Amino acid sequence: MKVFMYTLSIDPWSRKTKKFFRDKNIQFEYMDYDLVGEKEQEKILEDMYKCGGSTVTAFPFVKIDEDVVVGYNPEAYSKLLRLDIQK
Repeated sequence: MKVFMYTLSIDPWSRKTKKFFRDKNIQFEYMDYDLVGEKEQEKILEDMYKCGGSTVTAFPFVKIDEDVVVGYNPEAYSKLLRLDIQK
């Protein structure tokens, strides 16, 4: 499965999301919205609108294949990745 996320470098929820995927040894790519230039930010917003509709400005914005999860949501990530959820 391909995992890609838009995050904010200073956002604690974005950091927790990256940590979740690292802890599960799941490869992912990401782009920190606040660290790229204005033109790249426009492209990111365009992609987020296309994929996520009204939740476009929320971070982290995680794409797992064709599915989108907005915000820190380990249960949703686990379900989409077919991981065992251990509480």
